[in-house]
Amino acid sequence: MEDITAFYYKKIKASSDALNSIFLDEYHKLVDKEVLNLTPKQSILLDLLNKKSLTNSEIAKHFSITPSAATQLINKLEKKGYLKREININNRREIIVHLDEKGIEYNNLMSKFELHLIQKYYSKLDKKDLENLVDLQEKLYKIAIEIQKKEEN
Repeated sequence: MEDITAFYYKKIKASSDALNSIFLDEYHKLVDKEVLNLTPKQSILLDLLNKKSLTNSEIAKHFSITPSAATQLINKLEKKGYLKREININNRREIIVHLDEKGIEYNNLMSKFELHLIQKYYSKLDKKDLENLVDLQEKLYKIAIEIQKKEEN
C-alpha cells in the first residue's frame, strides 16, 4: 500500500506543481512589480485583514509568531502603505490593524485574479468534478488537522 500511495503522491505533486507554475505565470502577467515583492506571509495578512481588522496579538496567534515578530510584519506593510494602525478606543493598550489604500487595492487585484482563474480554468470543469475536487481537498485537510492534534498531545 505504501508504494502505491507514494506513486500517486508523486503524480499529484507533479500535476499540482505544473498547475501552480501556470497560475504563477498568470499572476505575473496581472500584477505590478511592487506586489511581486510581497512575501507569502504579507499576502496572507492582507487577505486576513480584508475580512476583518485584527489586533497585533491576534495576528501573532494566527501566524504562531511572537508579538514582536507580528509588529515587524505590520511595520513593513505599514511603511509601504498597505496597512494602518489605530488605538482601540475601548482598550487604549490595544492596537487595531486595518487595511490602508494600497492594501485595499491589493485585495481588489487578488479578487480580479481569482475571477480570472475561475473563468479561464475552473469554469471548464463540470459541477461533479468541482465537487470531487473540494471533497478531496477537505478530506486531506481533515486528516492533516487530526494528525497535527495527535502530535501536539
